[in-house]
Amino acid sequence: MTLERFLLCYLILHGIVCLLIYIGIRTRFLKFTEQLFPMVVLVPVVGVVLALIADYHSRFRRVGIRPIDLEELHLGDSDLRLKHLEDDPGGETVLPLEEAMSINDAGVRRQLMLDILHQNPQEYVELLREARMDEDIEVTHYASTAMMEMQRDYELSLQRAEKEYATDPEDGGKLDRYLYCLKRYLDSGLIEEHIQFVYRSQYADLLKKKREREPEDMSAGLLSVDNALALSNFTEAKALSDELIARWPQREEAWFTRLKVCRQMNDGPGIKDTVAQIKDRGVYLTPQGRATLAFWDADSRKEETT
Repeated sequence: MTLERFLLCYLILHGIVCLLIYIGIRTRFLKFTEQLFPMVVLVPVVGVVLALIADYHSRFRRVGIRPIDLEELHLGDSDLRLKHLEDDPGGETVLPLEEAMSINDAGVRRQLMLDILHQNPQEYVELLREARMDEDIEVTHYASTAMMEMQRDYELSLQRAEKEYATDPEDGGKLDRYLYCLKRYLDSGLIEEHIQFVYRSQYADLLKKKREREPEDMSAGLLSVDNALALSNFTEAKALSDELIARWPQREEAWFTRLKVCRQMNDGPGIKDTVAQIKDRGVYLTPQGRATLAFWDADSRKEETT
């Protein structure tokens, strides 16, 4: 075999190994951080060996481990409330991220951060924002990387849905997909406050199209009210809730949406009037609905006595 053919075969094999490792990282089958991947690509054989060693240490939780006494962790009631520890069905201890951030040992904190972020980082967006300000550079890096990856995934999904919708705006399924991706992104907490207005205005326009196409779809109306309240557009929210009541006068969801609007507008008389109308009109209430009405009715009685 000539030297050129040997090098070609070697490069092809190396490329296949790198591709498999990359897929393993993206699918979380391999547990080590993706920052090692450039070393795998640029340093053949040695990079792969180091990656496998890192995977072993991450998989068996040996990263950052050193023998320490409990006193060395400097844990107190304000630092780590052990009563909050829970066991998951698999038998592993689950520690809330806010508790992980309070541990003073850097190695332990990093490992706990990695374990939690590998599970479901979407539940910890606000805490990840705080973690980006942590004094530990690695913790800051983990938090920033997690947030950037989540935001990229949301934006890619939204872009795909937007392009699909643009190809056929009359397709109800594509509109629903676009609405779903946009709501999911808005609910994630990853959109900066000064940009939210743009996305919510776009969301309002799409919901309006949904209501026009499917006037019997109550969910679009309910979402429109919530979005108007998020934009602090109380006039629009009030008008939308009135439309819901006019179209579905016997549905508790419409009336409770009116109560939500009145609450955010600090409209005490409006709350009392809405509660009275629910009773007078004999609106059908589920057990949960009756409990909700009792709560608002109690507030109304309180206001009358003060």
